[in-house]
Amino acid sequence: MRVIRKWTRLDNAAKIFPPTSSSRDPKVFRFACELYETVDARILQRALDQTTAQFPFYRSILKKGLFWYYFEESTLHPAVKEEDQHPCAPIYSADRPDLLFRVCYYKKRINLEVFHALADGMGALLFLRTLVSFYLAGKHPGSAGEGVSLDDDASSQEQIRQDAFEKYYDKDQNIRSRKAERAYRIGGPQLPGNRLGIMEGVLSVKSVLAIAHEYRASLTEFLTAQLICSVHDGMTVRDCVRPVVITVPVDLRNYFKTQTARNFFGIIHVAHHFKKDGDSFLEVLENVKRAFKEQLSSETMRGIINHYCALENNVLIKAIPLEIKIPCLKLAGQHAEGEDTAAISNLGKIAMPPGMDAHIRLFSVMVSTRRPQICLCSFGDTLTVSYSARLESTGIPRCFFRRLADFGIGIEINSNLEQLREESDDVL
Repeated sequence: MRVIRKWTRLDNAAKIFPPTSSSRDPKVFRFACELYETVDARILQRALDQTTAQFPFYRSILKKGLFWYYFEESTLHPAVKEEDQHPCAPIYSADRPDLLFRVCYYKKRINLEVFHALADGMGALLFLRTLVSFYLAGKHPGSAGEGVSLDDDASSQEQIRQDAFEKYYDKDQNIRSRKAERAYRIGGPQLPGNRLGIMEGVLSVKSVLAIAHEYRASLTEFLTAQLICSVHDGMTVRDCVRPVVITVPVDLRNYFKTQTARNFFGIIHVAHHFKKDGDSFLEVLENVKRAFKEQLSSETMRGIINHYCALENNVLIKAIPLEIKIPCLKLAGQHAEGEDTAAISNLGKIAMPPGMDAHIRLFSVMVSTRRPQICLCSFGDTLTVSYSARLESTGIPRCFFRRLADFGIGIEINSNLEQLREESDDVL
């Protein structure tokens, strides 16, 4: 007797990821939770079993249909492993259907890595918070709460796997196209073996916020302006004919009510043309603040949803077989890459159940990407800022953190770049 497995369509933001993923850009991001004690693999495995029971959608595999990719439920059992690959190593393979996430550990760190088609940062963060909660409840029974527990009824599970793009799509709203000037692109030698270079800074939230508020800016606006200036420090006069464009992912859950653990994000673009807009930090920051104010509105976010959904809901596009769509999606991805210089993503404050804070030092997030990206999140007063890129040059992150240090902000720097250089020397 043939078993009929449940299947789910990819949400609209996820459709671009399978055809455009590669060994150079596997579309994988990592969340990490660093504890004050060494991770117990046995307890972590039990916590993972409990977590996947609450997130059954995460046991899906990705398959090709006639017209679109789709998720299919599986009986695969996720297993905890000690870290044995470089950060954000490829997960999805069209030739080898497998789970689209992995959980590994190294010393005091619990790592969750996710293929972006499965979820966005906030969706994956809900999974990680649940995982860490179950782990700490198992490791310290009675003193670390009982773990995060989601309702087990059908409606709650349906909300977790909901396609929120489809829920809020309004086909009658006009879609405005963004006029984009080709952005300045950062070039240079790449790290060997498609490795990802990471530089992580640990700072005080209060210290950074105090400086940002002096400039009447939010933390994200302040750091976005610092990133733009750090890119500019490495540009030549000829490079300045093009604008520096920073993409900023926006969590649409802040504008539309949903509990989905899948993708539900939009993108805004912050552009600064140094020849036209000025080259001082104040001029950059004012431009950033203006861009945030203009684009961060419910109307703009709804337009983003409609833009994503219009493609899938076009009758003619629906009828085109997937094998013909794939080259078009790849071209669209390549075109989009030419519209930005770098990216910055703020996952915001991470909260845990009472009694667990004493066991957790910090959370961090990083992403595999073809262009430089900064990701940040905070836990208590600890702000973790992670820079990731495949470039050999460390000019941008060093300039970025030096700029912050010039404000008198204390920074603890961690990096895997020296290790990558040693591995490269061994190969040579």
